[in-house]
Amino acid sequence: MIAMQYKILLPENYDMNIIRKRVTINGNKTDGFQDLLFKAYLITESKSEGKGSHNQYSPLYLWKDSIGMNKFIFNGFYNNILNSFGWQHINIGIPLIYKLENNFIHSKYVVEIEKEILPTTYMKSLNFSLIFSNCTGKVLIYNPDKWKYSEFYFFTNKPSSNNIGVLFEILHLSM
Repeated sequence: MIAMQYKILLPENYDMNIIRKRVTINGNKTDGFQDLLFKAYLITESKSEGKGSHNQYSPLYLWKDSIGMNKFIFNGFYNNILNSFGWQHINIGIPLIYKLENNFIHSKYVVEIEKEILPTTYMKSLNFSLIFSNCTGKVLIYNPDKWKYSEFYFFTNKPSSNNIGVLFEILHLSM
C-alpha cells in the first residue's frame, strides 16, 4: 500500500466554490480507479475551525498498489492538477494502520494530525494518539524519509471543538 497527498495552498481570497464545482464535475472520475482503495477530496477554508486554517485543496489517496498510482501520475490524470495549479510536491507515505468502518463511504470530515518521529535507539510501532467513538475510519501514514507521520480520523458529522489538528471537509470520496 502507498499513500499520497498534495497540499495546494490557495490565496486567502480564493473562491473555494471553484474547487467545490471542480469536484462536483470531476470527482466521480476516480470512482473505481485501478488499485485505489480510496481518494478523499479534501478542502479547508481560511474561515474554518481548527488548527492552521487556510484555503487549501488536499486530496488524500490510499493505493493498494503502485501500478494504479503510476497510471494516475504518468498517464494524463495528474495533468489536470498541473494545468490548474502548476507543479505540486506529492507527499508519499506508507500506511501503517488503517481501519475503515462499513459507513466510511459516508464520511464528510477528516481531522489530520501531523507528528514527528523522534530519533531513538529503539524503534517501536506507531499508534493512534486519540480515541473517537464516532469515527468512520482512521489511517496512520508514516514517511521514514522525513521521519514524520500523519493520523487521519474520518467522521460523518463535523467533530466539535477541533484544536488538535487540521479539519478538512470531504467533498467527494472515491472508492
